[in-house]
Amino acid sequence: MARDESGIMKFSHILAVVFAIGAAAWVLSGNLGDDVPASEGGAEPVPETVIEAPPATSVRVATSVAIPHALELTLTGQTAAERIVALSAQTRGRVEAVEVREGDFVEAGDLIARLVPDDRMERLERARSSVRLREIEYEAASRLAESGWQTEAAEAEALAQLDRARSDLAAIRLDIERTRIKAPISGVLEELDIEEGSVVFTGAADTLGTIVDLDPITVVSFVSETRVASIETGIRGMVTLATGETVAGVVRYIARTADEQTRTYRIELDIPNPQHTIRAGMTTLVRLPLATVPSHFLSPSILSLDDSGTLGVKIINGESTVRFLPVTIISAEADGYHVAGLPERVTLITVGHEFVTDGEAVTPVHVDGASGTL
Repeated sequence: MARDESGIMKFSHILAVVFAIGAAAWVLSGNLGDDVPASEGGAEPVPETVIEAPPATSVRVATSVAIPHALELTLTGQTAAERIVALSAQTRGRVEAVEVREGDFVEAGDLIARLVPDDRMERLERARSSVRLREIEYEAASRLAESGWQTEAAEAEALAQLDRARSDLAAIRLDIERTRIKAPISGVLEELDIEEGSVVFTGAADTLGTIVDLDPITVVSFVSETRVASIETGIRGMVTLATGETVAGVVRYIARTADEQTRTYRIELDIPNPQHTIRAGMTTLVRLPLATVPSHFLSPSILSLDDSGTLGVKIINGESTVRFLPVTIISAEADGYHVAGLPERVTLITVGHEFVTDGEAVTPVHVDGASGTL
């Protein structure tokens, strides 16, 4: 039994030695293999991994060419009558008849109303008789003065009496004429405050109605002190009425003195209104031409902001590199903006500008036949 145990122990020692020699040989073989050059039959080196650059971003582009654009000054305004004249009586009396109604168009001199003549016709006959008498007296005085039977002073007195009688006759004739109340100007009878049987008096406080002259109609607006020098009388502007109708007008007046409160200057445009279809008091939008400058008309979707918040567009140059160019909006329309600050001809990025940056190389895809708003 003891012999068997001794044999087992010897076998274990031999096995441990074999493992130790094998491990040393494996280590030595690895070190030696590193020293063997590849040309002498060693393992080939592992090639380095090549990372390919991502393809350039594709963007849609279109060419825009600058076109002349007329700058405009836009103002709000209000229509106003050319003239508003109060209708009044020039003699006292009772209204016998009214010949027109409110809203009628009247020409200057048209009959508005007639007053009862009262005793004016009798006074007219008396004045005529007085004139005839004074004429006879003056003729007699003149003959006597020529023959020496009367002084020149008596002749002069007779002439004065004749002149007075003639003056009285003219006065009664004028008073009779004034019983026919007539339109002082052409226009629309806006108000009429008399009717048959009314008693009218003379004086500014006793107005009978109002006549409004609407042809031409005036558009009144106000322009700032920084812009007033850019407009002048005689220029033609476009006026959009509250009804949506657009009509042409001519600047006829520019104030020389600013309003003390607003520091703005009053301007007036005349608009032909022969049919009186444009009413006074309507809100208007006035557009006055200032100058013509080259501009590009762009869709709002093309515009973007750089890191500093500057408004602009992204374009590509001849090397298909993105460039950011600032722009200035000079006017706006319903479907886009007129902008300045770009070259006369430029290739704009219309789709994809949000995903590229200034200086980045891109693959442009041109849009054929692009027109209108880009």
